Amino acid sequence: MSIRTLEGQLRAVANARRLGILSFLKKNQSATVGEIAKAVHLHIASASQHLRILKSAGIIEHKKRGLYVTYRFSLKQEEPVKTILSML
Repeated sequence: MSIRTLEGQLRAVANARRLGILSFLKKNQSATVGEIAKAVHLHIASASQHLRILKSAGIIEHKKRGLYVTYRFSLKQEEPVKTILSML
């Protein structure tokens, strides 16, 4: 893993709202943006922005099913991120 990749992932998880999203996804395995927004008390637009950051860092991935997009943890987690996620 490159230093830049690690830096991006650490920046992505260094936010209380995103940690809340990750904690919710850990408990529920997958969810839509609406479900996530409701669970962590965010507007859908804000939740979408946080999900975009987590997705671009490679921490989560999405799957489109018709009109719905579901988010879940990426299967390709590197060790530093796995350690952080295990603490949630």
